[in-house]
Amino acid sequence: MAARAAGKLYRNFMRQRVISTSIGASRHCSSAATSAPKIPHSSKKGRLLTGATIGLIIAGGAYVSTVDEATFCGWLFSATKLVNPFFALLDAEVAHKLAVSAAAHGWVPREKRPDPPILGLEVWGRKFSNPIGLSAGFDKNAEAVEGLLGMGFGFVEVGSVTPVPQEGNPKPHIFRLRQEGAIINCCGFNSEGIVAVAKRLGAQHGKRKLETSSSSSPLSEEAKHGGKAGPGILGVNLGKNKTSEDAAADYVQGVHTLSQYADYLVINISSPNTPGLRMLQGRKHLKDLVKKVQAARDEMQWGEEGPPPLLVKISPDLSKEDLEDIAAVAVALRLDGLIISNTTISRPDPVNKNPVSAESGGLSGKPLFNLSTNILMEMYLLTRW
Repeated sequence: MAARAAGKLYRNFMRQRVISTSIGASRHCSSAATSAPKIPHSSKKGRLLTGATIGLIIAGGAYVSTVDEATFCGWLFSATKLVNPFFALLDAEVAHKLAVSAAAHGWVPREKRPDPPILGLEVWGRKFSNPIGLSAGFDKNAEAVEGLLGMGFGFVEVGSVTPVPQEGNPKPHIFRLRQEGAIINCCGFNSEGIVAVAKRLGAQHGKRKLETSSSSSPLSEEAKHGGKAGPGILGVNLGKNKTSEDAAADYVQGVHTLSQYADYLVINISSPNTPGLRMLQGRKHLKDLVKKVQAARDEMQWGEEGPPPLLVKISPDLSKEDLEDIAAVAVALRLDGLIISNTTISRPDPVNKNPVSAESGGLSGKPLFNLSTNILMEMYLLTRW
């Protein structure tokens, strides 16, 4: 494209020269004694510069036209790193909204390079192109699913979504701890509600299913694994309203409304920013809740794929006894999985030395790594069949 544009520019330039020369010749043809006009030195320089510029455009366009989509895609991802310092100068929530909006409008690079087959895995009968996904909390209202999956994530999880729209806790919601590579958030399930999210997911659902069916032939294994046409895996994270007195009813309502669009469902009972929510992790509360949600899911009509898997997202701030209770419920009710973990209310060293650590809310990022990894190891040992 660049080469064609450069060629057109060059032809127009040459046409103007011919017209100019013809006019000049007609003016002086009646007098043989009239000498040809001299070209000013500055004009020669200008023409040389113009010619050189056109040459560079043609050469550059020719080179770019030989580059495959994958290489060009790599350039775009590298270029986005230049924008990161700009976002760091903005308010954290403003930067977050801009990032979601950019993904929603397709203003982010798309990954054109298929994932190596060695990264692919199959869980619950679903094929993941790679094990790296975007957790809930970034795209709370399912505004940018297509754009985010297109960036190359193996899965994207939207939410947490509450039955009724709510603003969450008073702002500010997000606090950066740059040196520690962490943030503290006290959002409190700010959500547009299940109706708005269902409308967005419904609009995308037909397209995603079409992409899935078109990639179902034996010749399209690459697409099935999230290649150029791969639709990706979508998770839906469900939450409860802050003022709700019946948590189970909130989650059941979410299942009835949103499960038809989900490749997997998540019950979030571990956010530290909704009063009383973490109490649902106790053995009795959890058992009753999971039974009701499983029943709500299973009573719906499902095709050959069956109902979406059901997972529970737990806290990293649990005691050994708490973990044993959760593991017992998960095994007894054959829960499909656990997400480990949510944010922590603890402030491990060196975070506790930062004045920002005094803000209330859940801590995430680098300081959470060891804590969540230890919980992951514990739960793996407790839930082995």
